[in-house]
Parts: sequence; C-alpha cells; structure tokens
Amino acid sequence: MTWKVAQSLQHALSRLRLKSIRGQILAFALLAALVPSLVTSVISYVQNRRALTEKITQELVTAGAQAKREADVWLNERLYDLRVFASSSVVSENLAQRGAPNRLEGYLNSVRARLSDYEELQLVDSQGRLVASSARGARAARLPAGWEKMLESSRFLVGEPYWDDAARQVVVNLGVAVEHADGRPAGALVARTNLAGVVQVLRTFASRTSGRVYLATATGRLIADSHDGSSSRTAPALEPEVTARLLAAEGKVVSYSAHGGSESMGSARRLARVAWLAVAEMPTAEAYRQVTRLRNVTLAVVGAFLLIVGVVAYRLAALIARPLGRLTRAASKISAGDLSVELPPGGSGEAGYLTQVFNGMVASLRNHRAELERLSTTDVLTGLINRRHLMAVLAGETERSKRNGQPYSVLMLDVDHFKKYNDSHGHQAGDDVLARIGAVLHECIRAYDAAARYGGEEFLVMLSATGKDEALKVAERIRQRVRDEPFRGGRVTMSIGVAEYPAHGDSSDKVIGQADAALYEAKRAGRDRVVYAGEGKSEAGRSA
Repeated sequence: MTWKVAQSLQHALSRLRLKSIRGQILAFALLAALVPSLVTSVISYVQNRRALTEKITQELVTAGAQAKREADVWLNERLYDLRVFASSSVVSENLAQRGAPNRLEGYLNSVRARLSDYEELQLVDSQGRLVASSARGARAARLPAGWEKMLESSRFLVGEPYWDDAARQVVVNLGVAVEHADGRPAGALVARTNLAGVVQVLRTFASRTSGRVYLATATGRLIADSHDGSSSRTAPALEPEVTARLLAAEGKVVSYSAHGGSESMGSARRLARVAWLAVAEMPTAEAYRQVTRLRNVTLAVVGAFLLIVGVVAYRLAALIARPLGRLTRAASKISAGDLSVELPPGGSGEAGYLTQVFNGMVASLRNHRAELERLSTTDVLTGLINRRHLMAVLAGETERSKRNGQPYSVLMLDVDHFKKYNDSHGHQAGDDVLARIGAVLHECIRAYDAAARYGGEEFLVMLSATGKDEALKVAERIRQRVRDEPFRGGRVTMSIGVAEYPAHGDSSDKVIGQADAALYEAKRAGRDRVVYAGEGKSEAGRSA
C-alpha cells in the first residue's frame, strides 16, 4: 500500500509544471514544513546579518572619522597655543641675547601652570641646546631627526610618541619655531605634551560603539587608547601589514587579525598634520554575537518543527498566502514612503518574474528619489550646495558651536562687475565664470566646511571651527585664486565680507547679515578686497 502511494505521488509530480504558481504551491505543500522553515531561517539570517553589518560599518566609519577630526583639532590647538607663547618678546629677545634665564624660566612655568596638557616646556636654540626649561635639572628634549628642516618648512614639529617614566604615561614632544626679526628660526619652544585630552576624545567616540577607538603611528604602535588611555607603555596595536591594509582602504571597514590573534573589524583615518592614524575597532565575535545567537535559536526552532508532524498542514496553508502577503506588506511600506524594501529572489516562473519586476520597480524609485534629493540640495551650474541646504548646515553648525564653545566664520562673496562682464562677453561666458568659481571654492575649503551659491553671482562659505585670523586667510586665498584665473573674458575679481559667530551675532542669520554688510563695505572701498565685519576697512586685497 505504501509503495503504491509513493508511486502515485511520483507520477503526479512528473506531470506538474513547477514553473507555474500551481506547481510551486503543490511542491511546497508536499515538502510541508521543511522547505519554508529553512528558507525563512536563511532569509532571516542573511537579512539580519546584512543589517547588522551595515550598522557596524556605519558606527566604525563614523567613529574613526570623528576621532580623526577631533585629534586633528586637539593637535592644531596645542600647536596654536605654542605659537602664541613663542611669539612673546620674553622668548624671542632672551633667546637671541641669551640673557635673563630666570625670567625665561618664570615665563615657561607660568605657561605650564595654565595648561594641564603640558608636562614640561623648554626653549632650545637652533642647535637643539637647552636654553631654559619649566622643570629644574631638565635635559634637552628628544627632538626628531631633521627637526631643523621641519621648523624651516612648516614652522612646527611633532616628535615620535614615547613612554615617559617620570609622568608614567605616553608623551609627545610638540614644538614651534621661535623666529629672528628676519623670519629665520632662532630656536624652538618645545612642549612635552601628555595625551589626556586625546584619550578623553577617544573615549567619547568609543562610548557610541561596542569597540575601542585608538591612535597609532604609521608603523602600528599604540599611542592612545579609549580603553587603557596612555598609561601603558607603547606597544604594537597593529601588525604592519594590517596597518597598510587599513590605510589602503582609508575610511572603509577592513577585517583582520588584531594584535593577539583575535579577529576584528576596523576603520582607519590619517591625521592631517602628522603620520598617525585614528582607528575604530571592534572584535568580530562581539560584533556578530547577536546574529550568531539568532542563528542558533533559529536552527533549534527549525529542528523542533521537523519533529512536529502536526504543523505540516499549518505550514502548507500559511505558505500559500505568504507570497501575496509579502508583496502586500512590501507594497504597503512603499506607499508609506519606505523604499528600503527589497524582496528576496522568488525563484523562476510567475512569482520569480513578479518579484524581479517588483524589486526593479523599487530600485528605480529609490534611484529617482536619491537623484531628486541630490538635485534639491545642489546648484546645477556650480556644483555647490544651494542656499536652502546651506541654511540647514549653518543651523547645525550653530548648535555645535553652542555645545563646544568654538566659533565658526561666514564668508559672503560677490563677483565684481558681473553684469558688465555678462553684457560684454555673453551669458555663456558668465556661466563659465560662476562654474569655475564654484570649483575654486571647493579647492580652497576643507571637507567639513560648506560652500553654496547664495543667489546670482553671490556665494556663501561656512568655515567650521574657524576664527577671524584663519577666516581672513581663507578669504584672501579665494580672492587671489579667482583673480589669477585665466577667464576668456579677462580678469575677474571678487569682493568678500567676513563675519564670525558668535562675535557678530547669536544666530546664523545675524552673522550672514554682518558678512553681507562687510561685503558691501568692500564694494564701496573699491572692490577686489576682503573686509572683516565691523572694522570698516580692507583686511587684504586691493582695489581693482
């Protein structure tokens, strides 16, 4: 009897057209709970792993990029402080005359007492010999090879991090040039600097992930760690080949064996001024613990289903409605604006074709929406962001400035005599000018600054975490670059107004208004110049 049933079932299956919906329903019904359970489990596992991978990738990339940016800010601030202190007449005059050592030591000690990042301050001459120190009985600081050339070329130096037995932590020597009256380096003001500030920054970003964030040299030696701070001796954090892979894929996530043999995932970013890298790292097992637990539970559930014969009928009924239900739910999500829906491949036949068409439709909608979002925030002619998007960026920068206490600057730029240029050379030539100015602005600002076409021939630039002096330098650089551009209609110049938050207002609108007023002051003063808001005179440039 059993043999006859099996033979009849085999004969019936041979007559089925399995590419049709009827054939697929019958095949699923015969296999009962086995196929749907396994398919559901695999899809669930793949989708959860993909979603978790995307989340981990975003966390690591974001943490690495933010740690790099803040470490750059920390280093720039330390070097800026040293430049301020090195510019004192107490330093330059006494270094040149080798006189009043007590006065020098008193000055260095007063600076050291004000800033907790500095373990010791030293003044060395052009030969690296110690002139004065904030510590008694100190020896000349450990300076990197070729430090004299570093001072001549960049006016600052950053030494190799090392373990300081006295401070019981990793320190790094930072230095800036002390100049003669003719601008030649007469020596250097060197600070033995601890990394407590960097460690605090790293811990801030590490708290947003389940991993660690640390700084390492280009050879993989650990400098500062969000877990251990800088209280342990410098040790290898990464193998050289791993470091090379991270740098080759900068800003992306790489899987590798970390120091000690554990499998990890990490993303690295190079610092701007020094050959260090910021790394956000997470153990692979920790990262995928949730999805591994889900997989094990799913397998247990599938095994239980296979042992329960009574669920076969339920699975068959559920499976018949499942494709339609999945499509219905997906269509409902799409109608609500959620275009992240993507159905798993439905195999061959009508269902597979319908799934393929559905996924193609969703992908097309997703691409069109991405293009619309790009067009809604971008000026087509110049490639810069548009005015509306820049105002949103300024709102975010204002909030960041309120939290961090750091200023930002706004540059309002206008092309001089642009209507006359258009009338003389045609609108196409005028469009070429605007497009090229957009490219110049992209080249002259940093990645985390923003530039927009404000309207007509007016442009607006936001310089993040930037005060007056640096903003004027950037404005002057833009002005000079535009002036030197070989436009086919002849020389083109720009007038630029500069304002700073919060010095010129407690909102972005007020700062823009001050920058606009400074721009018109530049116009009245003769154009082709940079004017700082409220000063009523040109900071740089000359009349056209």
